[in-house]
Amino acid sequence: MLNRLYLLINKFTVSSGFLAGLIVVISLSPALALGDKYAGEFLKIGMGVREMSLGGSVVAAAQNASAVYWNPAALAAKPVLSGEFMHTEEFAGVLNLDYVALALPGSADWSYGFGFFRSGVDGIPDTRSALIDENGNGELDPGERLNFGKIGTFGASENALFFAMARPMNARLNIGGTIKTLYKSLGISNAWGVGFDLAAQFQLLPDLFLGAILRDVTTTFLYYPDGDNEFIAPSLQLGAAYSISPVFLPVIFRPSLGLDINLEGETNQSDLNLGFISAGVRLGLEMQVKEHIMLRIGRDNLGSTHVGFGLNTPIGSIDYGLAMGGSYAELGQSHRIGLTLHFAELGRYVKEYL
Repeated sequence: MLNRLYLLINKFTVSSGFLAGLIVVISLSPALALGDKYAGEFLKIGMGVREMSLGGSVVAAAQNASAVYWNPAALAAKPVLSGEFMHTEEFAGVLNLDYVALALPGSADWSYGFGFFRSGVDGIPDTRSALIDENGNGELDPGERLNFGKIGTFGASENALFFAMARPMNARLNIGGTIKTLYKSLGISNAWGVGFDLAAQFQLLPDLFLGAILRDVTTTFLYYPDGDNEFIAPSLQLGAAYSISPVFLPVIFRPSLGLDINLEGETNQSDLNLGFISAGVRLGLEMQVKEHIMLRIGRDNLGSTHVGFGLNTPIGSIDYGLAMGGSYAELGQSHRIGLTLHFAELGRYVKEYL
């Protein structure tokens, strides 16, 4: 499987038409657009507190271990050995998201990354065995009741394991790819799947970066033991990120833009539509005050507003994010906490001060 990913990455065409080529790949595959509508929805939530606070507009501005998901090509920037940890309570704590990722500098031209993501709802009441069914029809009829002593619980979770690798093609272009293994469970039912993503990051100007990631390149299939299958159609994310350093001000502004393109004909939550192609716009702005304080605001592809802040230290960063609700405001706010550690610096500090 690793050899397959290596071959996929090395087949990238290094030319000015690279992004156009990605668009053509999915535009020529309308049949694949008929994938199961929500099969891969949990992966669209995103990972990383900084990234989610910017509305996910980070395809061109992925950093450290979060690049494993957002744009594996960014790993080619030779990140320090670092780990990222995130815990999120979405919709007032109903849905829990957890993410762990690791970025490794690697050897020669290659860099690597690993990640694990879980989306889960736990403690769902199971009343199937609790019904005192006097009519024998399997329904709760008037006058019937539940035996609360027989109510159990079950959980539902969606999981993804990532392995990413990246390399520079020249001074301005990086490419990368990801293998992802998916596992879904609902009570005793479960499904497995494997997918591939391909990505690129291009430095157009000293402070302007472009990015692209083609997700589920070969279509990601999910297999159930009972023979049912789901599949996730290819989709494309494009991004741009710029850095502005005003003269005589101790701040840096980093606006970013993202565009999610899909072929599933979904128009209700899309900002742009052209036939069966639709697109959602992501916007983000990060303000760095001196070297340590980060303030963030973003708008995701569903129109929801996100805010957050971060505190940078030599050994890592602590981040907090808040989703304001937007399309799902009635479900409550979502709180996110993240921690990034640079292990080499952490080890040096431990040796120096302990």
